[in-house]
Amino acid sequence: MAFNLNTSPSHLLHRAQQIAANHSAAALKSAGLTLRQFSVLAALSGNEGVSQSDLVNATGIDRSTLADMVARMEAGGMIKRSDSKTDARAKSVSLTPKGKKAHDKALPAVMKADAALFATLAKAKQDALIQGLTGLVDDADKKEAAPAPKAKKAPAAKKAPAKKAPTKKKK
Repeated sequence: MAFNLNTSPSHLLHRAQQIAANHSAAALKSAGLTLRQFSVLAALSGNEGVSQSDLVNATGIDRSTLADMVARMEAGGMIKRSDSKTDARAKSVSLTPKGKKAHDKALPAVMKADAALFATLAKAKQDALIQGLTGLVDDADKKEAAPAPKAKKAPAAKKAPAKKAPTKKKK
């Protein structure tokens, strides 16, 4: 039996992601941003002082990649990190004026690219697609956040009954 790529959710989502990334990359080119950089700026817009862990959760970018990005974006003057007021181990991340300007410049282009992606879908299908994708992301986030199941204790080995000392028979 042949595998039909045209009915595979994984394949179709991957293809759709490629198309969306290409639209967004083209839109962001004039702003000099990548889609991931824009995602970080968008996550920080209106959410000043969030932790890098919060950014991981908001953007879906893995921790090590995000840490490298944040360092480069800070060196580029788009964001700033400071000690967290609530957690001595964490850094809070905020937009700088340069970062806000970059976000504001890129936002209309990203919105236009998103609209172009949806241009072929009826409004009801657009809503259904957003709901479906949101559900997938929410379910994945819940599974990642759930504590690991505790290992079941192995049943205790049954001890063999203690042998009774032989008793002497009375004659």
